[in-house]
Amino acid sequence: MPDWMRSVGHALRRPRHGRRHHLGVFSLVIALIGIGVGLYLVAQPSRPSAARGSPPSGSVPQGLRPSTTTSTVPPPPYAVQSETITLTDPTRDTPARGSVPGHPGRVLVTDIRRPAGLHGRLPLVVFAHGWNSDPAVYEPLLNSWAAAGFVVAAPTFPDSADTLPGTPVSNYPDQARDMTFVISSLLHGSAGLIDRSRIAVAGHSDGGTDVAIMALNPAFADPRVRAYLSLSGEIPDGISGPWGAPSAAALLVAVGTEDQYGLFDPAVQIFQTASMPRVLLTLAGGDHLTTFIGSTPAEAAMRADTVNFLHLVFSSHTVTSSELGAALASTGDPAIAEQAGSN
Repeated sequence: MPDWMRSVGHALRRPRHGRRHHLGVFSLVIALIGIGVGLYLVAQPSRPSAARGSPPSGSVPQGLRPSTTTSTVPPPPYAVQSETITLTDPTRDTPARGSVPGHPGRVLVTDIRRPAGLHGRLPLVVFAHGWNSDPAVYEPLLNSWAAAGFVVAAPTFPDSADTLPGTPVSNYPDQARDMTFVISSLLHGSAGLIDRSRIAVAGHSDGGTDVAIMALNPAFADPRVRAYLSLSGEIPDGISGPWGAPSAAALLVAVGTEDQYGLFDPAVQIFQTASMPRVLLTLAGGDHLTTFIGSTPAEAAMRADTVNFLHLVFSSHTVTSSELGAALASTGDPAIAEQAGSN
């Protein structure tokens, strides 16, 4: 306790002997209190006055005060982190691969790529590889999406992959359903937090055909998907329609004009059949695969266009074909021709 307070306490405890003595003591106490209060106020640090018109800080509830803490999220491209998870669907079978017999269930070893340093719920792109191929072949394409801020999930299909025993086989219906299964698994937390309002499916060759099935055939539609990217795909024979059911999602079709497997016209047919906001990209002289994973400026621009497409679709609940065309035409390479749909 400060000395001036002890003095006041002693004075207040002294016995009173007559009115004059009482008044003298009282005056002394008042003087001591005044001196003590003054010394206390002088010792306090000065505080800046509030701006004119702003309320005193004590009058604003704590929850309504503006935060003085800021967080800075670095811009893309992000470093890419990768991991492998195994997803198993016991409800469907895996067919025979040549001499390797089929078996119950479908095991999907899935590569996950994500942008390092981003947290919270992130948009998702599920990618379907081509026949006699595997996700590792598409590393430049998959990394471009992850570096742009998307979680990328690329399953190895037990039918058509080149990394499994036996002979690869085409199985479009089950691979389309595999993509829906991967979406459901990841929404349940298999690879971190996913923004269920921003989901895309993409695929190349047979994988592009899987995507076309999901986009155009209502029997395989997944209402959670907002963006479709069909790269060098086609509408397959042997699967019942109808084809081209209206959809609120958006579609990007891309193909090289010199696709060595003759998929230029079939890819254009996907674009023409679709009844949704859509855009077609064709690379002059582009082949079947390096159009999307190659290192030339035009091939890099094709990957950049797929990123721009995803950003635009995910930035709005509705997007038109003309908006898609305008966004991609302003950033594309001269070798890439762009055509927007009519809706």
